Amino acid sequence: MVRKFKVRLNGKEYLVEVEEITSINQTKKPQETKNTLEDQQVKSVTNEPTKKGEVREERTEKKEESVSTGKVITTPMSGIILKIFVSPGQKINAGDNILILEAMKMENEIKADTSGIVKSVLVKEGDAVETGQVLVELE
Repeated sequence: MVRKFKVRLNGKEYLVEVEEITSINQTKKPQETKNTLEDQQVKSVTNEPTKKGEVREERTEKKEESVSTGKVITTPMSGIILKIFVSPGQKINAGDNILILEAMKMENEIKADTSGIVKSVLVKEGDAVETGQVLVELE
């Protein structure tokens, strides 16, 4: 059975078709649908069939600011560092821009969620970073 969903991701709306797989031994070819706002294609891909009664979910959270644990600022997504606005010894306040991260051709402002003094900047412009990687340490 094919079900249609409207999905909003990063402020853009997509019409997605999802096909339910009824048997473990049956895998069907992914279907493609056109984006309702842009003429890009979104693919529904199934790598492995699920067992009967098993539910597999993937959740995507929209995060525009970095997530801090203690006195570090980490990246909420993987991408490339385009511009760094802070340097060691600089005092920052919650909400200040720390850097610009390019992810999927979009420029994302990474902001401080706590105040402090920059102890060290662990990345440089042009670096590729992964989700959760520490970018800046605070004192």
